[in-house]
Amino acid sequence: MDLTSRDLELLDTLTRKVRVLTIQQIARTWWTTSQRAIENARERVSVLSSRQLLQTQRVPAHPELPLEAPAASWNIGEAKPDFGSVSYRLKARWKDHLVSTLCVSATSSSANRFSGHGGRFPRQVERSHDIHLAAVYLRYRQEQPELVPGWIFEEQLREEKQRRSGRLPDVIICTGSTNKVVEFGGAYPKAKLEAFHAYCKEQELPYEIW
Repeated sequence: MDLTSRDLELLDTLTRKVRVLTIQQIARTWWTTSQRAIENARERVSVLSSRQLLQTQRVPAHPELPLEAPAASWNIGEAKPDFGSVSYRLKARWKDHLVSTLCVSATSSSANRFSGHGGRFPRQVERSHDIHLAAVYLRYRQEQPELVPGWIFEEQLREEKQRRSGRLPDVIICTGSTNKVVEFGGAYPKAKLEAFHAYCKEQELPYEIW
């Protein structure tokens, strides 16, 4: 089938940047000016699914949080954040019940076609995390598009782990001169945040925790 530029970017996003997108995320990102954004997104995803390029799954997930800014950030030479306070804020924001959510992922065929990743949906314990990491990516796409080419997410980092030691962050953004870690902070306890900071400090990696 003939793929539009919008199709190509959506497929590239789901094979090389994030594991999953909700239909709402797709609609507000790629049909921004449409009065039928959700309907248009559903229709195009259905077409791409019929061609075995995308797959959909309706599952319970936490409603998407409004991610306006990182919950914590750190740069080389700075004092570490107050992780007791950060942990409290990360845990306190999960107040709503799960809702039925239409999720979209790439297929194995897409992964092969775009030299990326696909073929499985996030597991239950990954689902809300992956949806929110996708939300962070979409903020970068909108606000700092120059950094998007350097966005290397977990699946690609896992492939490279044979050549790298240590932890596996959600994302490393490579800019050529410096790297930065991006992590979505779920309901991280203080001890996990401390360990994450220690790793990034040792590797001299600035970070953001959303």
